Amino acid sequence: MPVSPGPSSALERLVTVTRTGGYAGKAATLAVKGDGSWTRLDRQLNPAGTGKLPADREAKLRTALARADLPHLPRFPTGGPAVFDGFVYTFVHGGHEVTMAQESLTPALRAVLAELPPFEADASP
Repeated sequence: MPVSPGPSSALERLVTVTRTGGYAGKAATLAVKGDGSWTRLDRQLNPAGTGKLPADREAKLRTALARADLPHLPRFPTGGPAVFDGFVYTFVHGGHEVTMAQESLTPALRAVLAELPPFEADASP
């Protein structure tokens, strides 16, 4: 059973999202801890940036993760439209992992992505 978020879990991993693909075959991972601090990792899993989410954004991320309901999503959904050079996202939260193509993302998973920092250091807001 996953540990519920709280003061004792501030340093535990809240969510990890990996984005792969795209035209240039990019890969990046964002790891967010329970206190809102985050680390961006490059393709080789080397640190490529760090920061901390503002408290309101961390709260929105927690809400979005709860609504995404990863335990009830298929681990590898199929049947969506094929988009060549699209991104594929892998979400890991609460002991559950879901991998989904960008065009098949549920609105709740899109809300999770909206609360994360950018996957690329030079991405404009």
